[in-house]
Amino acid sequence: MLRKALLPPALAALVVASAAQAQMVGPSPAGGPRAVRDFIGLASASDAFEIQEGRLAARRASDPRVRAFANEMVRAHTATTRGLKAAIGRAGMPPPPPPRLSDDQGRMIGQLSGMHGRRFDRTYMDQQVQAHQAAGQVIGGFAQGGPPGPIRDAASKTLPIVQHHLDMARRLQASVR
Repeated sequence: MLRKALLPPALAALVVASAAQAQMVGPSPAGGPRAVRDFIGLASASDAFEIQEGRLAARRASDPRVRAFANEMVRAHTATTRGLKAAIGRAGMPPPPPPRLSDDQGRMIGQLSGMHGRRFDRTYMDQQVQAHQAAGQVIGGFAQGGPPGPIRDAASKTLPIVQHHLDMARRLQASVR
């Protein structure tokens, strides 16, 4: 589709970087503590990004369906964050530091901050499709190949949620064109 070729470079970079990171923390013979910490950092940043963008979209979106989607992203990703934190506790790990958004995630939020109306809605939904594709790769890779335990279980529980969000985002993306 031509529109995908016209996505901002930051979106393309996020997808490529996330795919590479998914491979890094996905199925691997090591699957050790570094892979777990890397996954926690990526999953936490993904949730934080969804929450921040969702809050912005809940205020700025012109289409009520986009606002409803944004509110659902805030609610659902707040819940997945709680689930990951609980899994970290069950694994006996110390709480991680607050998540740090990637430079690309920060640029995407910055891009949206300057938009309003239909342009905002289209850009937000384009970003949401890309972000959920990337998150699905990271979470799916860890759910399949991370070391067994509470963190992998949390990834396995989160993956269908992210896949459902991706389906929702794709449908909404097509309707706000």
